[in-house]
Amino acid sequence: MDFPATLLHGSRGTGLWESLLEAAAGLLCEAPGRALVPWQARACGVCAGCHLVRAGTHPDLRVVVPPALGAELGVGAEEAGEGGQGEARSAAGGREIGIEQVRTLIDWAQGTSHRGGPKVAVVHPLDAMAAPAANALLKVLEEPPASLCFLTGTHQLDRVLPTLRSRCRLRAWARPDPQTALAELQRRGQADAQAVLHWSRRAVFDADPARGLEWTRRLVQQLAAGRVTQLDGVTPAQALESLQKLTLDLVRVRSGLAPSYLAELDAPLRRLAGQGDTGAWLQWWQRLAQAARTPDFPVHAGLAVQAWVVELQQLCTSGAN
Repeated sequence: MDFPATLLHGSRGTGLWESLLEAAAGLLCEAPGRALVPWQARACGVCAGCHLVRAGTHPDLRVVVPPALGAELGVGAEEAGEGGQGEARSAAGGREIGIEQVRTLIDWAQGTSHRGGPKVAVVHPLDAMAAPAANALLKVLEEPPASLCFLTGTHQLDRVLPTLRSRCRLRAWARPDPQTALAELQRRGQADAQAVLHWSRRAVFDADPARGLEWTRRLVQQLAAGRVTQLDGVTPAQALESLQKLTLDLVRVRSGLAPSYLAELDAPLRRLAGQGDTGAWLQWWQRLAQAARTPDFPVHAGLAVQAWVVELQQLCTSGAN
């Protein structure tokens, strides 16, 4: 059995990680007559292999993620590289897959299958891999052992090292359709599900798809009233994400389009968008995007958020003078 490595790419919160695990479970299912093709094989859920996968103890499945993502993705400490390996935790503060994690994976990959079927390695996100770890992984991707299937994923395809990307078969992962996304929010008991559906752009598998929505609502209301007093309640990263969404909606409304993220705030958005000019709004969005690419913030979190909000307020009033 030969399995070309697959790189699944798509937006955050769209179920990409869950899809990788489902594909792995399908390959490791021991029900007779199954197709050993990723995303075509479906797990029966009742065989011994499926029970092992569900329990997280299948010997022919290895999951590798950055230590800092382990808890968020529901991956055990050993798989996330925290099993006494200081190197894994120190790799970019735990945000990268370390070389020791890859070496452990390679040692596991060289062994034979315990249950007589394929072995499956899930590596995510593939962009969170520094050059030494990538070079080590590249060797096994170029000449994978028989019956070994590599399933990898990323939310930032452009950040995957070209050497890794070239060894993988690319597979795009689409956002869920509106009905599926709304059903997932309702299953979770999400309040104001329709508004969250718009705010998240159907990225409803995120740990918190409503993140920043209430803060942004308050900000819009206060901007429309001409006085901003509520600045706390979000981290700098959450504020940047929320301000980018708000800015894009303001540009859309100014161009005669309906807002994408804050559909229920159409009227106050139109009042705000009528001020300033489109070029200034786009430049502002570009500055937010540049700031979002900085993983750490050199100033106090509250001061950073306050500075961005003050600049936004100035943009909103610049055309009214």
